[in-house]
Amino acid sequence: MFNRGARKLRDSRGFTLIELLIVVAIIAILAAILIPNFLRARAQAQVAATKGNLKNVATALESYFTDFAQYPQSAGNVIGNYARALPSDPCTGVVFGMGGGYLYNPVGNPATDYSLRTNWTSGGTGGPCFGANGGFNLQYTPGGGLSPTP
Repeated sequence: MFNRGARKLRDSRGFTLIELLIVVAIIAILAAILIPNFLRARAQAQVAATKGNLKNVATALESYFTDFAQYPQSAGNVIGNYARALPSDPCTGVVFGMGGGYLYNPVGNPATDYSLRTNWTSGGTGGPCFGANGGFNLQYTPGGGLSPTP
């Protein structure tokens, strides 16, 4: 009985080197196809989050305008009564208004108009989002809504 088990172990074979190389090559090909798709999907999700953030800030600015008949000179003025906090850009991680993320530009004094804009660049800050958005930044203006801008 013991001899029969020893014979089975001796007759069993593992994978050959060629079989292992074929499996590794197939896995490498699948990874080469799937990884760029995952990265692109992540950038597209960040662009969608950016669109939502810009609309939320615009809503807070409109509420401020309703109360004071002008837009604030600084986006930070909406914190408290109109927004708990200003969002960070999901593409760059930069806090609102700190240069690399979202930019708020009031027009006039007192401000009667404004624009909200992303500040992505192709090779640097927000590059994946810039590429996922077709090579454009996003801009929000009252009455114009969201639009791509160079």
